Amino acid sequence: MLSTLKNVFKKNSWFGVSIYQGNDFSLDEISTFLSKHTGGSIDLKMDENSGIAILCLNHPEKKNSITGKMMVDLENAIRQLECWKTGKGILIHGAKENFCSGGDLNFAQKTGTAEGGYKMATYMQNVLTRLQNLPMISVAFIEGFALGGGAELAISCDFRVFSNNDAAMGFVHGRMGIIPAWGGLTTAIQMLGYRTALDLVTTARVVRAMEAERLGLCDAVVGDLSGAQNWLTQRTRHDVSVVRAAKCVANNTRQPGSDDPLGFEKRVFSPLWGGPANQLALSQKIKHK
Repeated sequence: MLSTLKNVFKKNSWFGVSIYQGNDFSLDEISTFLSKHTGGSIDLKMDENSGIAILCLNHPEKKNSITGKMMVDLENAIRQLECWKTGKGILIHGAKENFCSGGDLNFAQKTGTAEGGYKMATYMQNVLTRLQNLPMISVAFIEGFALGGGAELAISCDFRVFSNNDAAMGFVHGRMGIIPAWGGLTTAIQMLGYRTALDLVTTARVVRAMEAERLGLCDAVVGDLSGAQNWLTQRTRHDVSVVRAAKCVANNTRQPGSDDPLGFEKRVFSPLWGGPANQLALSQKIKHK
């Protein structure tokens, strides 16, 4: 299969589907390109006491649509989180009670070439893959709508919680004449299965909380931002070494072609056995209820 794909990438089309044959670009080159397209911000706050970071999509006048500058902001935020050794959780939400309406339309119009699309997809696949790989529990809190690129950001998180039964999520790219490009379709197939993911993308339908829960897209309905924080706190209340180890093992195991997941699990476990958190728990003679 790999050799087949390598041959596909050398062709202009595959069964009539056009294949990009242009240049590759470094992430620095793409960052410079994206930064020219301003509007909105990604705001990050890290709480050392709780170990939880709050990341806000802040572009409410455009329903938190993501501009090129916000993509660069997001990469900067992920870089900060990669260096945060005591972090346990990340909560992502949108300003003014709406998650994200997708890519900014002005940005799309100004960068609407195959090369522009390739640059954006390359950059955002890198950013969202790094989000998935962070050794912290990530939760997307969906108020209002998570559409298009917003849905791709949400599905890149470990969990998704909705504000109420009217909150909704949709891979609506087809309505705009495109497909997901930030890794959303690949992640959806891995998470939901081939048929469900393909159905969501090809129908471009918007699913509300009850259907999202049935499909595996919604993990809880929590009310407000405080409820989302409480939900995340229940999953980050143990020692930082335990939370980060669990996330690393789980993430490694879900990766396609993961090499020896059982071996990795025992190697991550071993330093915890008799470690500070384990010794403290033993000294307290904790009883499980």
